[in-house]
Formats: sequence, structure tokens, C-alpha cells
Amino acid sequence: MTLGNPERAVGGLAVARPPGVELRPLGRGDFEIALTLVRELYELPRTDAAEHRQRFDALIADVDAVPFLALTEGQPAGLIVFRLRRRLGRGTYEGWVSDLYVRATFRGRGIGRALLAAAIAEWRLRGGHRLVLETGHANVAARALYESFGFRVGGTHFQQRPIQARGAPAVALRAASAEDFGAIQALLGQAPAEEARQAALARVLDAHLARPDVVTWLAETNGSATGLAALELRDPFFTVAPQGWISELVVAEPARGRGLGRALLDAALMEAARRGAYAVVLECEATSAASALLVGAGFADVGSSYVLDRARVA
Repeated sequence: MTLGNPERAVGGLAVARPPGVELRPLGRGDFEIALTLVRELYELPRTDAAEHRQRFDALIADVDAVPFLALTEGQPAGLIVFRLRRRLGRGTYEGWVSDLYVRATFRGRGIGRALLAAAIAEWRLRGGHRLVLETGHANVAARALYESFGFRVGGTHFQQRPIQARGAPAVALRAASAEDFGAIQALLGQAPAEEARQAALARVLDAHLARPDVVTWLAETNGSATGLAALELRDPFFTVAPQGWISELVVAEPARGRGLGRALLDAALMEAARRGAYAVVLECEATSAASALLVGAGFADVGSSYVLDRARVA
């Protein structure tokens, strides 16, 4: 995999790297290396490697993913997986670092900084509006690294593992459709924009609704949409089951306190469980109401989401 002219590298291939460190895109031949690194990162039990091959190949072939491998002295030292993802209400991509790891014996050499710089360069090249990653509360070194690049804490990272679905929602919900475009934009706090932007946002919604790995619900009050939830099933190559990600969970302020948030959350948990997900995650602002809703549903506060906004990057 190459990006642009190899004599004049662009994106992640153009970043400075420490002496003696090679930084290159992950390739299909790196399967065993990548699997070993993520097993170390997440302390995963060994499983049959063949079970992960198809998902790894899908990662390498994904035009919206750019994984990089760092090597030192010919040895694999670390990796980063950068992805692009769409969010409702946004006409541009959001960058996301799903995995970042440097082996303990190679830390302190600037490898993590080089890997993160590569992801930021890819994000800038692709024109995303922000870049997001998550880390645990105890990961002090990672937090310092992110903050040195201008990342800010954007919210709390919640996880439920295993899934504890409480049963059918207590409030009737319905599937969202393209005809709900205006209502969804309003729920997401998006003001009406010029015609070209509205058309772009409508295309994002159409693509979102057409995806087989995404389910979106609306809650209504007196015939008006007052709540929204969207669940995406994503497939890390190092697991054998999907992970559920609640990308949107919002209730209009006048309709809060009526159980709509709980109903939307229960619908997402039930669907994730039905599809065999091993966990459900989401990032949200650390408000007392949001935290109470999630903790009450069995979610744990496992860390922080960090955000780098386009405006903060020189």
C-alpha cells in the first residue's frame, strides 16, 4: 500500500520518525504480527488465528482504515489503527484511532508519538472534522501524549461487557427512515443550512440507513420525534464477535424524564445481544443525568474519550 508519490510521501508516510524506526502501512503479510500485538495490548487469550484472518483482510482492504506498523531493529514495536467513520449530522468524516500500542521494551523512544502523528496526518489529509480516541483512566502516559498533540477530554467512555439487556423497551419505538431527516437534524442540534449542505447531510443519512450493520430508532411524543438512538456493529479483527457502538443517543430536552432514554438504550442493548456482540460502548458527556442512565443500565465508566478538533491543528 502506498500513498501518493513514494519520492514525496504524503499523509502518515511523511511524518518524522525516531532514528532506527521504520513506519509503514500494515499489509496482509503482517497478520501474525498484528494479531500478536493486539493480544498483548488487550491481554487476550490465544485463539485459533484462522478465525481472525478474514476480518484482518477486511481491515487491510477497507478504504476507510489506515493501520500503521512500527518496527525497530527489525522487530515489531507497535501499531496504530486509524479509521474514518460517519456521524449523523456531519457532512465530513470523523477520524477514530481504534487501537494504539507500543511494546514495553520499545517505549521511551518516541514510537508512540510517531504512530499518533501518522494517524493525525492521515486525518488531516482526508479532511475530517475531528479525531477521536479513547483511553483508560490509569493510562497516564497515553493521556500526556494525547494532550501534547492538542487533544482535549471530550467525554466519558462507557462500556457494558457482557451485555445485560433488560428486556423490551417500555416505550414504543420505531425505525428511522429517510423521511425523518429534518427531525433527526433537529434532535442532533443542527440548524437548517444551505441547500448543498442539506443535500450532503441527507446523503449521509441515506447511506447510514442502508447499512446492514447499523440500526436506528426514534422515540415519539404526540407524533413528534423526541428521541434518537443509533447502534453500529463493528468487527475488530482480533475478536470473533462484534462490538456494539452506540453512536447516537439523544432525547430532546422537553421530553426528558419520561423514560425515553432508557427505552432507546434498552433497544440498542437488545439488538446488540441478538447479534452476538461481546460488548457495547459509547462516549458521552459526563453529565449526572447521562451517567445515572448508563450506570443504571449496567455500564461501567472505563475511561475518557479524547478529541482533536480541526481548528486546533496548525
